[in-house]
Amino acid sequence: MTSEDVATVRGGYLAMELTVSYVIVPLAFAALVTGVVQALGTPWGLLRHYWVLVKLLLTVVATVVLLAETKTISAMAEYASSDADPRALPGSLPHSVGGLVVLLTITMLSVVKPQGLTPYGWRKQQQRRKKSDKRMVATG
Repeated sequence: MTSEDVATVRGGYLAMELTVSYVIVPLAFAALVTGVVQALGTPWGLLRHYWVLVKLLLTVVATVVLLAETKTISAMAEYASSDADPRALPGSLPHSVGGLVVLLTITMLSVVKPQGLTPYGWRKQQQRRKKSDKRMVATG
């Protein structure tokens, strides 16, 4: 985006639009869908632990921001494909850095898995303990 060559800058904006439209947006939706499916299919659950909820919320917010930014990137690519000088266009570095921070936070939550049950998770845990205690008494 800082090149002196207009054709290089123009190509950068056009490549950015293609990458966002055909790679980043589909992968964002895939992350959202696979995250929900995995959460529902594992003992962690979707609503039992705060860290899972935070990951879900961060993914949803990041996807919404990405969709809004996609419109901006498309407009910049359209401008860059005209005869106008694309070097005057703003970059998308703040959104890129913000997205990276969100992805690193989500990854950190996946690795660390901080403790903390939601009220729903706590009730489910108590129900499982009561069932386990009843089985122990019945077999004991």
